[in-house]
Amino acid sequence: MRSKNAPNVKYLPKDKFTEAIIFAGADAFAHAQHWIESEGRKAGDDIPPVYLGKKQLVELETLNIVDGGRQCARVIRAGEIGEAYLTLIARKLAIAGVKEARLFNGMYEPKPAEDWSPRLPGYREEAERGESIVINLPVTKREPKADPADELKPRVESRNDGLYWITPKVDKDSGEIINNETWLCSPLEVVGSGSDGAERYLVLRWRSPRGHEDITRAIPCADIGERDGWRSLKAGGVNVTTKSTFRAILADWLQQSGADQEWIITHTTGWHHGAYIMPDGEVIGDPATPILFNGRSAASSGYAIAGTATTWRDSVARLAGGNPSMMLGVAAALSAPLIGLVGADGFGVHLFEQSSAGKTTTANIASSLWGEPDALRLTWYGTALGIANEAEAHNDSLLPLDEVGQGSSAKDVATSAYTLFNGAGKLQGAKEGGNRELKRWRTVAISTGEMDIETFLAAGGLKVKAGQLVRLLNIPMEKSTVFNGLPNGKAHADALKEAWIDNHGAAGREWVKWLAANQQEAKQAVRDAQTRWRGLIPADYGEQVHRVAERFAILEAALVTGASITGWGEQASRDAIQHSFNAWVKEFGTGNKEHQQIIEQCEAFLNAYGLSRFAPLPYDPSSMPIRDLAGYRKRKSSHDDAPLVFYTFPATFEKEIAQGFNARQFARVLAAAGLLSEPSSGRGYQQKSPRIDGRQINVYVLHQVAEEGEE
Repeated sequence: MRSKNAPNVKYLPKDKFTEAIIFAGADAFAHAQHWIESEGRKAGDDIPPVYLGKKQLVELETLNIVDGGRQCARVIRAGEIGEAYLTLIARKLAIAGVKEARLFNGMYEPKPAEDWSPRLPGYREEAERGESIVINLPVTKREPKADPADELKPRVESRNDGLYWITPKVDKDSGEIINNETWLCSPLEVVGSGSDGAERYLVLRWRSPRGHEDITRAIPCADIGERDGWRSLKAGGVNVTTKSTFRAILADWLQQSGADQEWIITHTTGWHHGAYIMPDGEVIGDPATPILFNGRSAASSGYAIAGTATTWRDSVARLAGGNPSMMLGVAAALSAPLIGLVGADGFGVHLFEQSSAGKTTTANIASSLWGEPDALRLTWYGTALGIANEAEAHNDSLLPLDEVGQGSSAKDVATSAYTLFNGAGKLQGAKEGGNRELKRWRTVAISTGEMDIETFLAAGGLKVKAGQLVRLLNIPMEKSTVFNGLPNGKAHADALKEAWIDNHGAAGREWVKWLAANQQEAKQAVRDAQTRWRGLIPADYGEQVHRVAERFAILEAALVTGASITGWGEQASRDAIQHSFNAWVKEFGTGNKEHQQIIEQCEAFLNAYGLSRFAPLPYDPSSMPIRDLAGYRKRKSSHDDAPLVFYTFPATFEKEIAQGFNARQFARVLAAAGLLSEPSSGRGYQQKSPRIDGRQINVYVLHQVAEEGEE
């Protein structure tokens, strides 16, 4: 095979004792150009160096890399090059008669990395004996030859240090392709695209700035190339060029990528397509199509794991066993993913007690199933939108809340409670027209406080509707009495704290895996528990009590089926839930709470204004003018202690006494309680008053109820 000279061999000086400079490696051409333009000029050397770039290395066996009789050579490593190539270069120098040859790792290195001179005579002798100098060079499997024009097409190239915009051009002198490059952004990978059912997203992945983990995030396709899109990437730790021209190139490349893998994008956690998404984005299960949680919780960093499900059971659960309030907290934590499987509504458990009864300890025990308790706890203090976002991020999950009253006002708690247990966010318009998709969620919350929610809100001047008390269950906290081998409550609480610090996060994940593998068994357990509880609650109890009993049935089912997680026996679990239900009933009552509130509201008005705003009959306005007259009053008989009857103006009844309720429903409840007289006609609840100044007016007739024991 006819050999040819490597680039610039023909320019080597005629003086054979002048050292030949050879650059070898993937970047040899660029290094040689730099030598010509800078380093060589500084040294007074105007001889262009020989270079062996990628193209020359492929055909190295057929190249002359120095002229014959050259006495010495300096080989400078210029980019990536294999040892086999370096060995072949040394052999070829020996055959050409070179007596001294040294390898440098860079043009600025003062000392050689290797001195080849002692090896050259041996290589030369092998060649003179006719021994083969063929070396097994790396072989690259060649695809069908690409169109040469493709090598000159501009392209985006992904490297370890980022994405680059490459614009190739051909050097007129050497024919080499020079790749001019411009940095676009830090390392970024397009792993697919997906949809949330409303819009398309591009799924991107990059290394976190701290380098500990990969971040995968879905960016709306509509935001690619726009200010919001760049803001999202930069906020997540991606560095992006500030030059608008190259940002446009990057945006075009991103939009053309991502067709390989389809993703499901969701903004809520919980159960999706057979898998369960944690609030930190972790997916438990193996869905057929990859799922990405594109929301964010303020407590996502708290979903850490320490220990195992077994060590949690043998430490935290073992110490909590036998204490009803603590077992109720664990039941709430286990119920969170269960309500998603059975399609039940979300609810909350509020544990209250004036003294230090272990409220925070109980809440932390519950939280420890899912992560680090202190880091998981959220605040009641927040906007409706912030709470809605957290509810979405805790769908089918436990939502631990801090103590009521610590930095939160009555208004904050009322807003948060309404938002959490309403199960849906506000209807909002979209800027491009129409409405945004409604946020929906179901969550189980656990909170604590020195007061029950009703008392706390009332102290802040807010009234609680009965429906809210059915969703957020007020349960008196019961101090621990079973210390499980420890001498007292203090030692017990300290041991529990040490236990959950060392063991958290694993038990909840193990519970989700069990639910995923035993869905039908879990659903049947809930149905069986609900049937049992329906038989326990007397039929004459209020409808709201029956509704709450359904929630306690779920708590019981979770605790009983979660025996492998807690290690607690079935009867002990049932007893703990029954104990807590009895405590709730003692607070709430067995009747209809809303009816009770209506009666209390009416009685409160009459007690406050019965004598000041209701004129006695007969009445002379000129002798006793009354401001804001609400109606008239008289006693049922001539006895001084006879009960009063109040003939109430319709406007006063409907706008003041029945405020916050439907007036007709309000009147119906009062009539059933004997506090309001119905007309003989049976139509409506208004009737004619006694004659006043010769005329009768329409009024609501309210009765003062004699106190119990009064004769």
